[in-house]
Amino acid sequence: MTTQTTTYSTIVIGAGSGGLTVAIGLAAFGKPVALIEGGAVGGDCTNVGCIPSKTLIHEATQRTADPATILATVQRKRDHLRDEETAHVQQIENLSYIHGWARFVSARELEVTHADGSSRRVTATNIVITTGSRPREIQIPGLPSERVLTNESIFELKDAPRHLAIIGAGVIAMELAFAFRKLGSRVTILAQERRVMKGESEAASEVLAASLRDNAIDVRYGVTVTAYDAERETLRLKDGSAVAGVDRVLLAIGRARNIERLGLEQIGLKFDRDTGIQVDRNGRTNIPGIYAIGDVTPTSRWTHSAGAQGRRVVQQIAFPWLPAWSAEPLYPSATFSDPEVASVGQTPEQIARRYHPGLIKTLRVELSSTDKGYTEGLKYGFIQVYALRLTGRILGATIVGPRASEMISFFTLAISEGVTLYRLYRLVYPYPTHSTGIQAIADTFMRETLPHIPAELGAVLRYGLATIWGRVRGGSFAAAPPPDRKLAAFGGWGSS
Repeated sequence: MTTQTTTYSTIVIGAGSGGLTVAIGLAAFGKPVALIEGGAVGGDCTNVGCIPSKTLIHEATQRTADPATILATVQRKRDHLRDEETAHVQQIENLSYIHGWARFVSARELEVTHADGSSRRVTATNIVITTGSRPREIQIPGLPSERVLTNESIFELKDAPRHLAIIGAGVIAMELAFAFRKLGSRVTILAQERRVMKGESEAASEVLAASLRDNAIDVRYGVTVTAYDAERETLRLKDGSAVAGVDRVLLAIGRARNIERLGLEQIGLKFDRDTGIQVDRNGRTNIPGIYAIGDVTPTSRWTHSAGAQGRRVVQQIAFPWLPAWSAEPLYPSATFSDPEVASVGQTPEQIARRYHPGLIKTLRVELSSTDKGYTEGLKYGFIQVYALRLTGRILGATIVGPRASEMISFFTLAISEGVTLYRLYRLVYPYPTHSTGIQAIADTFMRETLPHIPAELGAVLRYGLATIWGRVRGGSFAAAPPPDRKLAAFGGWGSS
């Protein structure tokens, strides 16, 4: 039964990374804000994604305790942060935290249903949808529910599985495969694709595949699970083979956006069940005053991208007289596998669709060839950069190796600000570090370019014209979608 109606300046639906950014940001400017959350404050990142997974990876790598103790530590640290965030939100001036599930009544009004069945109405000039995503699930005949895991349940384990089978080969699969192998679990990855981490470059996939082999993690490629024999603890595969002794199965097959309960059809908001809520570069939907950010949109799949989109929305609402942002920023990706994989900018596939191959220089340095790699006895790792010939403009970059997640920001800045390989050549890098691999990339570019300027200029003119002609004809060099704007497959850890 509806008992009250309250009006706010802005209502934020979802208390994950993006929602917290918007709600706290607007409240700081004196705007009365309502933050509605049906689950736990912090969203996926705090509760079932970034925080518990990276704590597990760290603790498993250090391996200073038994698996049960490590899993208990993960739960304790996660719960502590969640409780801190919840208490913080409830103490912020101008911010009203409402625990419940929201549904649109009209474009300016929501009905919030609480756990006890009661409800209330809230209205606002602006409404921001940031309800995140959840793991996709499939039914496997014969597999008992208590043996099924997702990223929402795996961190509730009291001990490590004897044999963890992971269906999927993306970010979640890679991170948890290495972590649980370090805890002592036998791990088998069942990949429908012909390589792991299909969203990254083939070079990155090859290195990860080699590391998986070295860590005794079995990977079956191009397979489909058809059934589970509970008595024999065996997964049956479509090709007739089987995986025996499996006591837990982790589903890591992508994400589904949390939009079904919102009543979007009722208000005429444009969305697609596959790609999410349709927004412009500033998070605006087709209905004025309604915004969407984070996993529910086509352009975001990480905590950091949801937060970045949230800051844009804060500006839109708090300072509407400021010029709108011209384009979405680049969103780097980072997978905390062993080794780490990070990338930013256009993928090799996007570059191949947009440019003639004769225009592109692919530069790669093995981190083991750097002095830092030598001192650490590094086996796996590289930096690979895709740049335009002659100009040295960087189109994309991939780093595989220790602290790749930290180093990738270097290339995010370079691509965003137009910093070419000529300028990177003039930088001084601390020694010995893995970042001297960036210096080696710039050195290689200069050696291959400066002595051959006439030839490089001729190639740019020839292949540049071929690229333009290909685009005019709509052929193989037709313009690809900008990086990170249109995702072929939605996956990875949920953000907000």
